[in-house]
Amino acid sequence: MSLLANKTILVTGGTGYLGSAVCRKAHAEGAKVLFSYFKGEDKARALEAELPGSFGFPMDIRSGAEVHAAISKVYKAHETIDVLVNNAASSQALPLPLLEEEDIDLAVNVNLKGPLLVTQAVVKGMVRARRGSIVNVGSIAGHRVLDVPVTYAMTKAAISGMTVALSAEFRRFGIRVNSVVPGMLEGGVAQGIPDGHRQDFLKHCLAGRPGSADEIANVIVFLASDQASYINAQDIHVNGGI
Repeated sequence: MSLLANKTILVTGGTGYLGSAVCRKAHAEGAKVLFSYFKGEDKARALEAELPGSFGFPMDIRSGAEVHAAISKVYKAHETIDVLVNNAASSQALPLPLLEEEDIDLAVNVNLKGPLLVTQAVVKGMVRARRGSIVNVGSIAGHRVLDVPVTYAMTKAAISGMTVALSAEFRRFGIRVNSVVPGMLEGGVAQGIPDGHRQDFLKHCLAGRPGSADEIANVIVFLASDQASYINAQDIHVNGGI
């Protein structure tokens, strides 16, 4: 049987490099796929056409009012959301002395406040159903000494704390919460990494190469499924060995 047969999954940032891979894998595993996006309606419509039965909708995860309104509409159209993947993220390649306050706010609001707001809105339905799986997307930047923007590293590190705290809070409702911590990938935010930093990472990575979005998506979908029912409150590192 398919891993996500008869389940509805919501992926934030679903039109991005990793988000679209998660949507494709979830669809292939039998899920009804819902995804949010901030910009790029053309990409959203193209992904809907590629994945029959999927549905994309705009949502600014920085706004609590917008998040709750959007998720409320989703619940009116779909009885349950069985799986939530908090994938949407933002990064700026600026050193600390050059950061403006709005740069810091952007990273915190998208990478940390956003996942918390989306979880708050979605989990109400999971609590009523007394089941659900939440997968947060972290980053190796929050767990290893790497030359990366401090705002990205600190907000991605905080995802681990959010994951363990939410798993404890939601355990009595049968809701599991885990995070996947990718290493350097071929695309997405990794495209902005200087060549010197890229080569240094690959020198220390046992796999000797960057990962792909599909490889991360495979782990996310497995964690979301009932096959991972005994995995909870974990950071699953998928980094090629570093």
